[in-house]
Amino acid sequence: MIGITEKRRPSEPEDAHRGWIAPTPADAVEAAADRAMAAAERAVATGTATDDQQADVRRMDDARTHEERRAAFRDQD
Repeated sequence: MIGITEKRRPSEPEDAHRGWIAPTPADAVEAAADRAMAAAERAVATGTATDDQQADVRRMDDARTHEERRAAFRDQD
């Protein structure tokens, strides 16, 4: 969280500053989603992603926080 002396703009999310520690996955399903997200992002970065992995990563484009990215990744309409 933000220290007493550190100021942030109202538009900035709380995780925009050093010292913030991201929450760990709450259960095995979230942990598996995090591993799959990382694998998909690595595959996109190296140019070896499947169409599904590319679509998964594109869904996460507008998410700001890790939790939003995880929710977008898991939401496969």
